[in-house]
Amino acid sequence: MSRLTEAIRRVFFPHHCYLCNEVLYPHQRVCVDCMHKAPYIYPPICQRCGRSKDDCYCGKRQRAFERCISPFYHQGVAQQGIYTLKSAGYRVTAEGFAAEMAEVVRREYGGIPFDFVTAVPLHKRERGERGFNQAEKLGQAMAKRLGLPYATVLTKITLTAPQKSLKAVERSGNLLGVFDVCGDVSGKTVLLVDDVITTGATLDECAKMLKIFGAEAVYGVTAAAAVLSNEEK
Repeated sequence: MSRLTEAIRRVFFPHHCYLCNEVLYPHQRVCVDCMHKAPYIYPPICQRCGRSKDDCYCGKRQRAFERCISPFYHQGVAQQGIYTLKSAGYRVTAEGFAAEMAEVVRREYGGIPFDFVTAVPLHKRERGERGFNQAEKLGQAMAKRLGLPYATVLTKITLTAPQKSLKAVERSGNLLGVFDVCGDVSGKTVLLVDDVITTGATLDECAKMLKIFGAEAVYGVTAAAAVLSNEEK
């Protein structure tokens, strides 16, 4: 595409901020306002849950995944952007978050030889009602940026109550036995994607299943991490 053609395209089809949907200047990914407001998670971070040391919760829990990292806290404009992603599935929103996630993966997981990227699955009824899986959109966009293959190796075989509707102590039990492995993961190092990590129960159950079927290691990455209350830790 020539520069003139691209300039004309930008006039009629301008880029939008993936967090708030404002029209952007050329070469911007996020608007200046959101850039200042976005609740980024800055290093140094916990080497297990990916939150800052002050917000770390993992001293009380062992998880099947090695680590999880996230570019944002699930607050403010990042929370607004994830709501847009889950409700509408806009490509620009998924790609914007995926770009941020890819940067965090390069920074924190740069030396890890991942075999492929996969995503936390939805039950077929959930996917049918929504029309897409937001974690899959994030995973596919991020895999492309990282130059990694994307593979669907997990399936959700049982419909469950939404995790956000449950107390922290109920979340792990809600997911027992609901995921299955539908691909070859033996000896693989897996990068597992979801939109938000709260207690980590969903990523944990997926990682357990992947390891039961022979995965060597499972690392998590999400678009955002919830800041847990004392009751959730």
